[in-house]
Amino acid sequence: ADPASLGARTTEAGRRRMPSGRGWLVVLLASARMVAATGRALGLRAGPVWACAAAPLPDAPSLAAVRALLEERGRCPLAEVGDELRREGLLPEGRLSAFVASCPELALTGRPSKRMVSLSSETTDAALVRAVAGVLAETGPARTAALKLRLRERGRPIPGLLRLLRRHSATFSVERGVVSLCDAGVRVARLADAAPPLMRLQKLALSDRMGGGALPPPSAVREVILVDMDNKAFMLEACAAYAARDGFDACGTLVLGFCATTHNPRLSAAAAGELTALSDAGWLRLLTPVRDTANAADFVLAFWVGWLHGQLPPGARFALLSTDIHLDATVIDLLCSQGRDAVSNPDWLRPSL
Repeated sequence: ADPASLGARTTEAGRRRMPSGRGWLVVLLASARMVAATGRALGLRAGPVWACAAAPLPDAPSLAAVRALLEERGRCPLAEVGDELRREGLLPEGRLSAFVASCPELALTGRPSKRMVSLSSETTDAALVRAVAGVLAETGPARTAALKLRLRERGRPIPGLLRLLRRHSATFSVERGVVSLCDAGVRVARLADAAPPLMRLQKLALSDRMGGGALPPPSAVREVILVDMDNKAFMLEACAAYAARDGFDACGTLVLGFCATTHNPRLSAAAAGELTALSDAGWLRLLTPVRDTANAADFVLAFWVGWLHGQLPPGARFALLSTDIHLDATVIDLLCSQGRDAVSNPDWLRPSL
């Protein structure tokens, strides 16, 4: 055979075997799918096919702290996660959102102005059930209106709360408008009789007197708890119980609540009695601005913190309960710079959720 003609036939056969332009596209897509499937099988994060090097592993202590926070509280605002990591000295370098996005077991959702962090393995329904169960574990049986209020105070309003409760009847019992946790799946009878009517905070007329000998002597005050009622109102009862744990004669904890004049949460009758008794003994004060303006309660808080700093002995410590990271950075950092022992959202005041 003629070598020239044989070479021409071989070249033509090779051209027939070569994919067309559309064929090359099919080949590339198939290769990309194979790469992605191999990456998933090896546990690698999805990314550009040219990023051959494995991404660096997230900081283990920081990730463990975030996981523990989410297991305890469910879904949390990104700012609250950052506040927790900063308090524990585990805040990673760079942007916190980038750190969360680099952790496969964490999920980052919501608008850029209101990012929320949750565990990837936990469904939205499970997070909502956890939030409701945490409130009921703290307060006991509660009327639905009070339950909605407590959830809203924690920054976790739940649209369709009653539908959620009915879907999870093995966890929650709803009788005559009162919600409780089921005990081993057994419904508690007559819950409405066990839940007395609630009272409004402002109706208690708690004292706001700070000077003129209205407070205990400065030498008797060992610590001051500052409650930012705009976002930590649910902690006021827990703080009052903490202050009165050894009786009024042995009390050394001054509790100050700060809120707008229109802030008027509901309280149980038992909690109302405890707050009134602590206020009458001089260890609890509810402080509000003369007029409600933007951030007025925060300015009132800062004013009285400065006043108390000048009145109390150097050994008295301050504890701030607030999710406002700017208030925290201003008040707590300033107290610490003056040699005062000051902390924010300490574990010894955290409710069991």
